[in-house]
Order: sequence, then structure tokens, then C-alpha cells
Amino acid sequence: MTVNWLNNMLNGTSESLEDTGQRQSRAPKLIGDFGEGLVTYALIKAGYEVANVDHVGADLIAERNGERIAVSVKTRNRNTDTKESDMVVIESTNLAKLKYFSNQFGMLPVFTQVVCHAKTNTIHLFMIRVEDIEKNMKKVQHGYSLSFGPRGIVSVKAILGMKYSCWSGENIEVV
Repeated sequence: MTVNWLNNMLNGTSESLEDTGQRQSRAPKLIGDFGEGLVTYALIKAGYEVANVDHVGADLIAERNGERIAVSVKTRNRNTDTKESDMVVIESTNLAKLKYFSNQFGMLPVFTQVVCHAKTNTIHLFMIRVEDIEKNMKKVQHGYSLSFGPRGIVSVKAILGMKYSCWSGENIEVV
């Protein structure tokens, strides 16, 4: 049968736990790993060599033509059965950790946000240098606002330095 893969695979539930209302304990880690893999794929397609570092402040390091970047990957799952907004906050504390790591190793800090949006069956990937976040994005209480609703996407794509990719309408056959 064909199923919406974001609803059924990224919601973080399994049949054995569904009846109890508990979430699969590894789901957040697995979704985070998915986001790191997606960012790795995007960087490789852009000509970077990429390594996973799993360090406080950075998840990946990458190099292309002598430019070395430290990359923080944050992944959020937006389910269909919630009233979550089409916005996330890029937290200032995460940016500070990334900047510290980058300074230690002489790299440019790059922040990425992956949003798996089950309601629209879409995966969004936002990639931007920290200096461009601080110069060009809307400041909110704990960081910077990143909108991914229909109108928000248009505004975000116009932010100087923002790289945006999107995958939409994907389904997986489940046996």
C-alpha cells in the first residue's frame, strides 16, 4: 500500500507503542540523523568534502576549494495532528556554540535547519552562514525567526545568504 511517508515514518511512533501513547525512544535521534544525512547530501552535491564530527556546536565539517565550514544541523518534525506554527526559532545558544567551535578550528560557521512537514508532505532545508543570520534575519526573544509556511518561504528565500532546498510529494511503498 502507498502511504504518506512523512506521516507514518517520521511521526516517531510504532505499532507496539502506539496503544500506550508512548513515543519510540530513538525517534528524535533517528530524525536528527536523517537531517544530518540530508545536509551531507546537499553539501556533497554542491562540491564539498564532508565529515561527521559530532561535537558540541557542530555536527559536520566540510571543505570546498580551500573554504572550510563548520555546520550545525537542527531537524524539526512537524506532524499533521498538532497546531504547531510554521515557524522555528534558531536559538542564540546554538549559534554561540557553533561560533565557538568554528573559531577553535578556523572555520566559517554555517547553520542548517531541516523541517519535515507532514501536513504538506514536504522537507525543507535552510542553510545560512551565522553572520548572515545575525545581519539579515528577524531577531526574537531567544534567537532568530525562521518561517516555512507558504508566505514565510518566499520571505526566507529572499534573505541575503540563504540557501534553500525543498523535497515535496514523496511517497514510499510499504510492504
